[in-house]
Amino acid sequence: MKIKNDDLFYCYSKKLSTYIYKHSDGKIVPLTIAINPKSQKMFSLYPKSEELQKCLDVYKEENSQNK
Repeated sequence: MKIKNDDLFYCYSKKLSTYIYKHSDGKIVPLTIAINPKSQKMFSLYPKSEELQKCLDVYKEENSQNK
């Protein structure tokens, strides 16, 4: 199986990455944590999934209410 960039979610937010881990009870973990060589910013790389998308939707909803 060939993995395409469209199959991956790059997360540049430590806060969001921690939320994903905690909200999924540790079931969603990044494939890797790395540093972007151009920007020098750290990111977590996740495979896209329904579970991840649900977690992102809840995070977005919770954070839109805080504004």
